[in-house]
Amino acid sequence: MAETGIDRYDELHAGFRWQVPARFNIAEVCCTRWARATPEAIALRYQREDGSRRDYSYAELDRAADRLAAALRSLGVERGDRVAIVMPQRFETAVAHIALYRLGAVAMPLSMLFGPEALEYRIQDSGARLALVDETGIANVLEARSLCPQLETLVPYVAALVALDEDPAVRLVTRIVDCPADALRVDMAVRAIFAPLRFPGIAPEVMAPLFVPA
Repeated sequence: MAETGIDRYDELHAGFRWQVPARFNIAEVCCTRWARATPEAIALRYQREDGSRRDYSYAELDRAADRLAAALRSLGVERGDRVAIVMPQRFETAVAHIALYRLGAVAMPLSMLFGPEALEYRIQDSGARLALVDETGIANVLEARSLCPQLETLVPYVAALVALDEDPAVRLVTRIVDCPADALRVDMAVRAIFAPLRFPGIAPEVMAPLFVPA
């Protein structure tokens, strides 16, 4: 008969080991292998504030992440680099995570509720050199950036570019290079395009789509 009333937590805790292969990538495990095996299976269900919904397949997530990963690589993101993600829960946030994992970079999710001081501390302490951001956090990231000299590139979601365009105090290039709808593989109802803005004094101000045709 099994013994009862015995606390074996310490024993189990001491003997526990994660069985992680020597070569392991979370993007492969969470996305890519499912895109190969069941490409049309639902990976993500997203409901907007207005109540509208959209389902995204593993194939869509994988394709979008692959394009973003390639674009981030072209911007110099490498294995071990820390990249801040200042975005709420949405499809593009999942794409950002999978893309960064694929590169071996370190994704650093930061709450869109953080103000400039909270963002500055975390970005500066982590050494992040690039930040992915949408319209909910771009103003705070821009304010925090003055105290984060290593943050070379801001990669905003297209709605954030609209916010920048409407602010005459922000002197950044905000030209959107458009892509065909079938090239984006994302929800065109919100024109999901990422584009990099390099900061003056560090690199030329450049903007180009990060979701590009295959």
